[in-house]
Amino acid sequence: MTRCLLQPVSVVDDELVPKVGMTFTTLEDAGKFYRNYAKAAGFSTRVRCTNRKGNDIKNQLITCSREGKWKSKISPAEKTNPTAGLNCPARIYIHTLKDVGAWIISKVVLDHSHPCCPSKAEMLKQHRELSMSIRRTIENNEEAGIRPSKTYQSFVAAAGGHRELNFIEKDVRNYITREVRNVSEQEDAKEFGKYLLRMKEKNPNFFFELQLEEDQSIKLAFWADARSRAAFEYFGDVISFDTTYNTNRYNLVCGSFVGVNHHGQSTLLGCSLMKNEEIESFKWLFQSWIRCMGGNAPKGFLTDQCASMKRALEACMPTTVHRWCIWHIMKKIPSKLNGYKGHADIEQEMSQVVWNSQSKDSFDRNWNDFLLNFGLGDNKWLSDLYEDRHIWVPIYLDHHFWAGMRSTQRSESMHSFFNKYITRNSSLIQFVKQYDNCLGSREQAERESDAADFHTVIPCATKSCIEAQFQDAYTHAKFREVQAQFRGKANCITRLKNSALGYSVYEVGEQVSSSIFNKFVVTYDSVAAEVKCHCLLFESRGILCRHALSVLSFEQVSQVSPRYILERWSKKVKRRHTHIKSSHDEPLMEPRSKRFDQLVFRSQNICEFASESEELTAILHRAYDNVMAEMEALKAKRKGTSSLSHEDANLESVNELQSPPRIRTRGRPKNRLGSKLEKQIANATKKKKTNVLSEVKVMFFKFINLFDAASAAHSNCSQYQGHVMSYQFRVPAAGDNWLGV
Repeated sequence: MTRCLLQPVSVVDDELVPKVGMTFTTLEDAGKFYRNYAKAAGFSTRVRCTNRKGNDIKNQLITCSREGKWKSKISPAEKTNPTAGLNCPARIYIHTLKDVGAWIISKVVLDHSHPCCPSKAEMLKQHRELSMSIRRTIENNEEAGIRPSKTYQSFVAAAGGHRELNFIEKDVRNYITREVRNVSEQEDAKEFGKYLLRMKEKNPNFFFELQLEEDQSIKLAFWADARSRAAFEYFGDVISFDTTYNTNRYNLVCGSFVGVNHHGQSTLLGCSLMKNEEIESFKWLFQSWIRCMGGNAPKGFLTDQCASMKRALEACMPTTVHRWCIWHIMKKIPSKLNGYKGHADIEQEMSQVVWNSQSKDSFDRNWNDFLLNFGLGDNKWLSDLYEDRHIWVPIYLDHHFWAGMRSTQRSESMHSFFNKYITRNSSLIQFVKQYDNCLGSREQAERESDAADFHTVIPCATKSCIEAQFQDAYTHAKFREVQAQFRGKANCITRLKNSALGYSVYEVGEQVSSSIFNKFVVTYDSVAAEVKCHCLLFESRGILCRHALSVLSFEQVSQVSPRYILERWSKKVKRRHTHIKSSHDEPLMEPRSKRFDQLVFRSQNICEFASESEELTAILHRAYDNVMAEMEALKAKRKGTSSLSHEDANLESVNELQSPPRIRTRGRPKNRLGSKLEKQIANATKKKKTNVLSEVKVMFFKFINLFDAASAAHSNCSQYQGHVMSYQFRVPAAGDNWLGV
């Protein structure tokens, strides 16, 4: 069969065409020259073979990437894959000149067995590259949880179109997979251990404990940063704890301790990873958490309906009131009672009994009537729920303070934050980075709310002096809750039932619809200035209810007792944790990346200043050209030499810590977080586009190229303080198989 040899379609500048006898200082220069020719001619290259003598390279063959012919072992009838191999003969042969110390082209073949198209060469993998600025942007966006597709679209928008980029979206994804997320399973646990040690080095109040298996793999882990430990002093009275899966490649269960701050916002008070959900694992975790918080247990603890957690809490926190998440229980009604006739009516009636019983006795009566009416007396699930009614029915629990929490959805909202950026294939170090991001976002939300409370005032909706009391003391979020009760007071009708010696009993009827009034008993002691309502809103949430406010208005009370203005919701308290930054790991970047970031940071002000006028811009352009020429001359002078400075030092390996065995699953496992709240959080707020001055943009990108080149060389005048820290995880003794700080 005759092969048809084709000449390159385009005419290439003669200076770029390789010729026999051309010499180069280094082998890299020769390879770069041939790659530049290949791009101009419309093909790509590859190193076909390299001959060595000892450690020294003697010669090298570089061919067209379509050289050779690959034959698949799979029959074409079953599967066909694209192949580039066409036995292309184009190549160059390079060998070293011993006496001169240079490299020479001794053979050149320019013909190809396929057409070449220079306009399509930029799409070939060899000619696509990511600059330093692009790589750093990808790394930062990945850490911030920005999707690769969004990152790529931002590059397209900045460059002015797809054609202006010399890479494609696949290159962005490959860089993330290969460089950013590429943590081996052997190194993952070591990196996780180094993270914990770095955090402890930065702040001695950072706390962590690990329990290891016999092979030194991680079984249980708990950690909390200094800010979380300080925040527990103010917001550790009520805790929500929940676990979720699909956060890492080892299927370790993630558990988060979540409290409520003075703005009603969720605040993280510790995080854990567990290999299983056995009683002993929860015992170890809860004991570690209590040690972390100075030996202080919370007053209330919310969990889902988990028997292991219940047993562990009874052992570790005997004085803490345990509450099951009522949302999880009510969500199970359709699946548990679906087989009964009229299950929709059953679900509605059960909800009425659970939510509208105003006393324990009335709940017991209503529950028995409910079972009798629907013939559910022999249902084991309902029987078990009734036996445990003291840890999930509101009327049994609302006389305790719960900071407005009745479910673990605050913990689930934290997990949904992780789920936006973490998958079941994520490494441990990726997980802790996103945990740091979550801590930072919670801290920022609190700082913004504190600033709003300090600089602004929400006007009172009424002329009530009591409302003004709460306006002066409470944060905006909590004052809005108070105002909601003042507005609801308009639907209340107050009637005095009896009064004696300053102690009065009122019946308050609240109109909830055109024909339905709910009645509440409110007592008022004028001597003790004490008001109590059977709805228990103040006891459970710390907010005076509309029924109590209606009675106070009836009694013409102008000021409430200080006991009803909780310091818990006050905006005037100086809280220690607000002066502590949340933990954030500074990445151990390569020295070149550090230099690049420093140069870019300093360039922004220069570019902004120069863009004010054409004259200033011209000055900066000239300075750029001069500096670039000077750096290129220095780089050429230093060619062939290398150096290593103390900047390159990193943390030594945590040698003995091992990752748990990786769990490989078939298909996507079920996600435990299926709430509406999660779906709402998944629809994150869209970012607003901002317009940037075109001149700033041009100058900035020009300087990015300058800094990319400058960061490649070590600066003689720069001073860096680096040190090597060597840590070793000790091997736990028998009966003491945990590590903690």
